[in-house]
Amino acid sequence: MIENTETYIEWKDITIDNKSRRTYCCNKEISVSPKAYKILEFLIKHPDVVFSREGIIDSVWGNNIQIGHRAIDVHICELRKALKSNGLCGMRIRSARSFGYSIEYQNSECL
Repeated sequence: MIENTETYIEWKDITIDNKSRRTYCCNKEISVSPKAYKILEFLIKHPDVVFSREGIIDSVWGNNIQIGHRAIDVHICELRKALKSNGLCGMRIRSARSFGYSIEYQNSECL
């Protein structure tokens, strides 16, 4: 279940602080670019739902922006590295081959 307040979005091990624009996994800050932050925020609001690259672009950049699909792939790669670098985080960004991405929860080692 997603808890969404004005300042925080929390789901499982992830906390997104919209006031400070910081992201935490298992209470450890993970550093991501502003666009990767927005993509993570979007995916966290819709866990386990697969979104097309176009759907992510429309939600993060807006409908009137022309941007290549590879831009999404680059930011997803950045998010995966940031989540993996935490070591304890139970989040996984899953690829739906030739379609898009979703975020899902795996086992966590948070203390």
